[in-house]
Amino acid sequence: PPRPDREPVALPATASPSAPSFAFIGWNPFQILHILEVARKLPNSCIVIEKRADHIFKFEEELLTSSGVPVLMLSRKRIKQLDGLFDVIVCQTAFSQMDSIKKSAIAMIQYGYAKAGHNYGDWRAVASLCMVYGEYAARRIRPTCPVTVTGNPAFDKWHDPAFHDSARAKYGPSLDPAKKSILYAPTWGDLSTCEIYLDEVLSLTDEYNVILKLHHNTDLLEKKKRGKMKMSAPISFGANTSLLELMTVSDIVLSDYSGAIFDALYCKRPVILLQDQTEKRVGDKLNLESLEYAARHQIGPVLEKTGTLRATIGSLVAGDLDYSEANRKLTDDLYLVGPNAAENVVNALTALALR
Repeated sequence: PPRPDREPVALPATASPSAPSFAFIGWNPFQILHILEVARKLPNSCIVIEKRADHIFKFEEELLTSSGVPVLMLSRKRIKQLDGLFDVIVCQTAFSQMDSIKKSAIAMIQYGYAKAGHNYGDWRAVASLCMVYGEYAARRIRPTCPVTVTGNPAFDKWHDPAFHDSARAKYGPSLDPAKKSILYAPTWGDLSTCEIYLDEVLSLTDEYNVILKLHHNTDLLEKKKRGKMKMSAPISFGANTSLLELMTVSDIVLSDYSGAIFDALYCKRPVILLQDQTEKRVGDKLNLESLEYAARHQIGPVLEKTGTLRATIGSLVAGDLDYSEANRKLTDDLYLVGPNAAENVVNALTALALR
């Protein structure tokens, strides 16, 4: 169970002092789901949840307890106490007091492909190692810090038939088996186009199962938008639900500028991009080199106005639009494909700890 924040920070009681120790730090369920398989494979690992006073996330108890990995909850001002306690601190994004970490090595693991302005930023320079999904990311990050290509450990389960059986058993009863299923996974904030396309997406429910997956930041930070979207959508899920499980029961994915686009490509799900005035949305996170814009015509049909979504989906279903070859070429550069990514990450982290 999580430790009270007032207790001294210490290694879990089950840790072996003779083996390397690892802390996986994050502040939202997406980050925990992403690294869970790696943490399970490292006996001296601990999940550290960074408690942010302005971003208090509600974690489902099962997510924190079912893995068997110890969980430590720390306020932002106490994160520096991890320094030297663990051999390696693993993160997906910058965390509080990261610049104060001097004794422990910092390892970063790529968390997605969208929003290149942030993804390949100079903040990665503090890392001793960055573990990436494929050669494309390696080329972009290598000038900033040491890189090794591991694949995405969260995708290992995609290659396990039992995972798909479990996902279908969990979500299948909510779906009409006579209909194709559409997964709608927009991003959050100013880059989201849900205010433009939400009504049109929901109008498809007469012909398709429409599944809404909220971005974890929408679930946490955008309460008004979250409420409207959940009330409008007959089937909706939040931050604690695995996007990969929803991919299993989906036939087509709709998104805008979200990293879900590239998850869908890995899972060989056709993608339709619901974009609008991209040039006006450019900022610190999105630039015109971001793949969700620069490679959009390799990804799938691009809609920049309402009114054609149903017809576009119909063309994909009928086979009149086929992006599978373009998707394969893009995916080959983006990912080391296969079921061994978590093991690759474990080996990279162990080698880093033993240097």
